[in-house]
Amino acid sequence: MKFPWFSRKGLFFVPVSILGWVVTALMVATAVYLFIDIDRSSHSVSDTLINFVFQASVLAALYTLVALFTSRKSAD
Repeated sequence: MKFPWFSRKGLFFVPVSILGWVVTALMVATAVYLFIDIDRSSHSVSDTLINFVFQASVLAALYTLVALFTSRKSAD
């Protein structure tokens, strides 16, 4: 890949280009929207958190896959 979107810093992927920042912003906006949507239909705090943790895990896995495939390959 000529222009990487992300750079790996330990366990985390940090956006290094505009497209990386767009992907990060979309993931955060989606997480906020999902939290509000889940909170609107839940009956308790634990109900909200239990349902949100699953959705956030799926989003985190998707973000990690996108970042992994669009990051700079290490030279070692």
